[in-house]
Amino acid sequence: MRLHRFYIEQPLGEELFVEQSELVHQWISVFRYKCEDEVVLFSSTNVGVDYIYRITSVNKKEVALSFVSEQKNILPNKNITLCMAIVKKDTFENIVRYATELGVSKIIPVLASRSEKKNLNLERLNNIAKEASEQSGRGDVPVISEILSFNNALEEMKGNTNIFTSLYGEASSELANKGLLKNNLTLWIGPEGGWTPLEEKLAKENNFHLMKLTETVLKADTAAICALTSLVLN
Repeated sequence: MRLHRFYIEQPLGEELFVEQSELVHQWISVFRYKCEDEVVLFSSTNVGVDYIYRITSVNKKEVALSFVSEQKNILPNKNITLCMAIVKKDTFENIVRYATELGVSKIIPVLASRSEKKNLNLERLNNIAKEASEQSGRGDVPVISEILSFNNALEEMKGNTNIFTSLYGEASSELANKGLLKNNLTLWIGPEGGWTPLEEKLAKENNFHLMKLTETVLKADTAAICALTSLVLN
Protein backbone atom coordinates (compact mmCIF):
# COMPACT_ATOMS: atom_id res chain seq x y z
CA MET A 1 0.00 0.00 0.00
CA ARG A 2 1.33 3.42 -0.94
CA LEU A 3 2.19 5.55 2.09
CA HIS A 4 1.06 9.16 2.30
CA ARG A 5 3.74 11.88 2.28
CA PHE A 6 3.67 14.90 4.58
CA TYR A 7 5.81 18.01 4.82
CA ILE A 8 6.82 18.83 8.38
CA GLU A 9 8.44 21.97 9.76
CA GLN A 10 10.94 20.36 12.12
CA PRO A 11 14.20 18.39 11.86
CA LEU A 12 13.84 14.66 11.31
CA GLY A 13 15.73 12.18 13.50
CA GLU A 14 15.50 8.70 15.00
CA GLU A 15 12.61 9.59 17.30
CA LEU A 16 10.05 12.24 16.48
CA PHE A 17 7.26 13.96 18.41
CA VAL A 18 4.81 15.84 16.20
CA GLU A 19 2.82 18.59 17.88
CA GLN A 20 1.68 20.59 14.81
CA SER A 21 -2.04 20.85 15.58
CA GLU A 22 -3.22 20.80 11.95
CA LEU A 23 -1.07 17.78 11.10
CA VAL A 24 -2.04 15.85 14.24
CA HIS A 25 -5.71 16.57 13.53
CA GLN A 26 -5.31 15.41 9.92
CA TRP A 27 -3.65 12.16 10.96
CA ILE A 28 -6.16 11.32 13.68
CA SER A 29 -9.45 12.62 12.24
CA VAL A 30 -8.95 12.30 8.47
CA PHE A 31 -6.56 9.38 7.99
CA ARG A 32 -7.46 7.77 11.32
CA TYR A 33 -3.89 6.65 11.93
CA LYS A 34 -3.15 4.45 14.92
CA CYS A 35 -0.09 2.81 16.45
CA GLU A 36 2.01 0.76 14.00
CA ASP A 37 0.78 2.75 10.96
CA GLU A 38 3.55 4.25 8.84
CA VAL A 39 3.94 7.68 7.23
CA VAL A 40 6.48 9.35 4.95
CA LEU A 41 7.86 12.72 6.08
CA PHE A 42 10.09 15.29 4.42
CA SER A 43 11.43 18.58 5.75
CA SER A 44 13.29 21.71 4.70
CA THR A 45 16.05 20.74 7.15
CA ASN A 46 16.57 17.30 5.56
CA VAL A 47 16.34 18.20 1.89
CA GLY A 48 16.53 15.40 -0.67
CA VAL A 49 15.42 12.55 1.58
CA ASP A 50 12.07 11.04 2.55
CA TYR A 51 11.94 9.46 6.01
CA ILE A 52 9.58 6.60 6.74
CA TYR A 53 8.30 6.51 10.33
CA ARG A 54 6.16 4.12 12.34
CA ILE A 55 3.65 5.62 14.79
CA THR A 56 4.34 4.49 18.36
CA SER A 57 1.75 6.51 20.29
CA VAL A 58 -1.18 8.79 19.50
CA ASN A 59 -3.23 11.33 21.41
CA LYS A 60 -5.12 14.48 20.47
CA LYS A 61 -2.13 16.76 21.06
CA GLU A 62 0.87 14.72 19.96
CA VAL A 63 1.95 11.80 17.81
CA ALA A 64 5.17 9.93 18.56
CA LEU A 65 7.05 8.18 15.76
CA SER A 66 10.15 6.01 15.36
CA PHE A 67 12.42 5.94 12.32
CA VAL A 68 12.10 2.96 9.95
CA SER A 69 14.04 3.80 6.79
CA GLU A 70 14.88 6.55 4.32
CA GLN A 71 14.82 7.01 0.55
CA LYS A 72 15.82 9.72 -1.88
CA ASN A 73 13.13 12.04 -3.15
CA ILE A 74 13.00 14.31 -6.19
CA LEU A 75 14.57 17.76 -6.31
CA PRO A 76 14.28 20.22 -9.22
CA ASN A 77 17.29 20.17 -11.56
CA LYS A 78 16.97 23.88 -12.37
CA ASN A 79 16.51 26.97 -10.24
CA ILE A 80 13.44 28.63 -11.75
CA THR A 81 11.63 31.66 -10.35
CA LEU A 82 8.14 32.29 -11.71
CA CYS A 83 7.10 35.95 -11.88
CA MET A 84 3.39 35.40 -12.38
CA ALA A 85 1.11 38.33 -13.12
CA ILE A 86 -1.88 38.28 -10.78
CA VAL A 87 -4.93 36.72 -12.41
CA LYS A 88 -8.23 35.46 -11.01
CA LYS A 89 -7.86 33.80 -7.62
CA ASP A 90 -8.80 30.25 -8.71
CA THR A 91 -6.59 30.44 -11.78
CA PHE A 92 -3.63 31.70 -9.77
CA GLU A 93 -4.05 28.91 -7.23
CA ASN A 94 -4.04 26.33 -10.03
CA ILE A 95 -0.88 27.89 -11.45
CA VAL A 96 0.83 27.55 -8.05
CA ARG A 97 -0.11 23.87 -8.02
CA TYR A 98 1.15 23.25 -11.58
CA ALA A 99 4.33 25.26 -11.02
CA THR A 100 5.14 23.28 -7.88
CA GLU A 101 4.70 19.99 -9.72
CA LEU A 102 6.95 21.25 -12.52
CA GLY A 103 9.77 22.21 -10.16
CA VAL A 104 9.63 25.97 -9.70
CA SER A 105 11.78 27.19 -6.79
CA LYS A 106 10.02 30.49 -6.10
CA ILE A 107 6.77 32.13 -7.16
CA ILE A 108 6.39 35.91 -7.14
CA PRO A 109 2.86 37.32 -7.63
CA VAL A 110 3.33 40.39 -9.82
CA LEU A 111 0.88 43.26 -9.94
CA ALA A 112 0.91 44.06 -13.66
CA SER A 113 -1.03 46.83 -15.40
CA ARG A 114 -3.72 44.40 -16.59
CA SER A 115 -3.81 42.26 -13.46
CA GLU A 116 -7.07 41.21 -11.87
CA LYS A 117 -8.03 42.69 -8.51
CA LYS A 118 -5.48 41.78 -5.85
CA ASN A 119 -7.32 39.15 -3.79
CA LEU A 120 -4.68 36.50 -3.19
CA ASN A 121 -4.39 34.70 0.15
CA LEU A 122 -0.66 34.03 0.58
CA GLU A 123 -1.21 31.57 3.43
CA ARG A 124 -3.51 29.52 1.21
CA LEU A 125 -1.00 29.67 -1.66
CA ASN A 126 1.69 28.32 0.67
CA ASN A 127 -0.60 25.46 1.69
CA ILE A 128 -1.34 24.65 -1.95
CA ALA A 129 2.39 24.56 -2.73
CA LYS A 130 3.02 22.30 0.27
CA GLU A 131 0.24 19.89 -0.73
CA ALA A 132 1.44 19.79 -4.35
CA SER A 133 4.96 18.92 -3.15
CA GLU A 134 3.57 16.17 -0.90
CA GLN A 135 1.52 14.64 -3.70
CA SER A 136 4.12 14.91 -6.46
CA GLY A 137 7.02 13.34 -4.57
CA ARG A 138 9.02 16.54 -4.67
CA GLY A 139 11.61 16.95 -1.90
CA ASP A 140 11.14 20.65 -1.16
CA VAL A 141 8.44 23.31 -1.20
CA PRO A 142 8.71 26.45 -3.36
CA VAL A 143 8.83 29.85 -1.72
CA ILE A 144 5.75 32.04 -2.21
CA SER A 145 6.85 35.68 -2.23
CA GLU A 146 4.95 38.73 -1.13
CA ILE A 147 3.15 40.54 -3.95
CA LEU A 148 5.44 42.87 -5.92
CA SER A 149 4.70 45.60 -8.40
CA PHE A 150 5.97 45.00 -11.93
CA ASN A 151 8.78 47.56 -11.46
CA ASN A 152 9.86 46.13 -8.09
CA ALA A 153 9.92 42.59 -9.46
CA LEU A 154 11.92 43.86 -12.44
CA GLU A 155 14.50 45.33 -10.07
CA GLU A 156 14.65 42.25 -7.86
CA MET A 157 15.24 39.85 -10.76
CA LYS A 158 18.18 41.75 -12.25
CA GLY A 159 21.15 39.41 -12.57
CA ASN A 160 19.06 36.35 -13.42
CA THR A 161 18.43 35.08 -16.91
CA ASN A 162 14.96 36.54 -17.48
CA ILE A 163 12.61 34.81 -19.93
CA PHE A 164 9.67 37.04 -20.79
CA THR A 165 6.71 35.49 -22.61
CA SER A 166 5.59 37.51 -25.62
CA LEU A 167 3.84 37.05 -28.94
CA TYR A 168 6.91 38.64 -30.52
CA GLY A 169 9.64 36.47 -28.98
CA GLU A 170 11.76 33.54 -30.07
CA ALA A 171 10.87 29.86 -29.69
CA SER A 172 12.20 28.11 -26.58
CA SER A 173 14.33 25.86 -28.80
CA GLU A 174 16.10 28.94 -30.21
CA LEU A 175 16.78 30.27 -26.70
CA ALA A 176 18.06 26.83 -25.68
CA ASN A 177 20.43 26.74 -28.67
CA LYS A 178 21.89 30.03 -27.42
CA GLY A 179 22.55 28.44 -24.01
CA LEU A 180 20.04 30.67 -22.22
CA LEU A 181 17.92 28.02 -20.50
CA LYS A 182 20.51 26.38 -18.26
CA ASN A 183 19.95 27.60 -14.69
CA ASN A 184 18.97 30.55 -12.47
CA LEU A 185 16.05 31.37 -14.72
CA THR A 186 13.22 33.80 -14.11
CA LEU A 187 10.09 33.16 -16.15
CA TRP A 188 7.59 36.00 -16.63
CA ILE A 189 3.97 35.11 -17.45
CA GLY A 190 1.53 37.92 -18.19
CA PRO A 191 -2.09 38.39 -17.11
CA GLU A 192 -5.19 37.73 -19.19
CA GLY A 193 -4.90 40.34 -21.90
CA GLY A 194 -1.12 40.13 -21.89
CA TRP A 195 1.64 42.55 -20.99
CA THR A 196 1.21 46.20 -21.94
CA PRO A 197 3.51 47.73 -24.59
CA LEU A 198 5.26 49.66 -21.80
CA GLU A 199 5.93 46.48 -19.79
CA GLU A 200 7.38 44.78 -22.88
CA LYS A 201 9.49 47.88 -23.57
CA LEU A 202 10.88 47.80 -20.01
CA ALA A 203 11.64 44.11 -20.34
CA LYS A 204 13.63 44.71 -23.54
CA GLU A 205 15.48 47.66 -22.00
CA ASN A 206 16.56 45.36 -19.15
CA ASN A 207 17.89 42.74 -21.60
CA PHE A 208 15.13 40.22 -20.98
CA HIS A 209 14.87 37.40 -23.51
CA LEU A 210 11.43 37.31 -25.16
CA MET A 211 9.98 33.82 -25.65
CA LYS A 212 7.04 33.00 -27.89
CA LEU A 213 4.97 29.98 -26.87
CA THR A 214 2.53 29.41 -29.74
CA GLU A 215 0.93 31.24 -32.63
CA THR A 216 -2.32 31.43 -30.67
CA VAL A 217 -3.18 33.47 -27.59
CA LEU A 218 -3.08 31.30 -24.46
CA LYS A 219 -4.88 31.70 -21.15
CA ALA A 220 -2.56 32.45 -18.24
CA ASP A 221 -2.63 28.96 -16.72
CA THR A 222 -2.08 27.29 -20.10
CA ALA A 223 0.81 29.68 -20.80
CA ALA A 224 2.40 28.88 -17.44
CA ILE A 225 2.27 25.12 -18.02
CA CYS A 226 3.53 25.44 -21.60
CA ALA A 227 6.40 27.80 -20.72
CA LEU A 228 7.54 25.92 -17.62
CA THR A 229 7.54 22.62 -19.47
CA SER A 230 9.74 24.20 -22.16
CA LEU A 231 12.21 25.47 -19.57
CA VAL A 232 12.35 22.20 -17.64
CA LEU A 233 12.88 20.04 -20.74
CA ASN A 234 15.37 22.26 -22.59
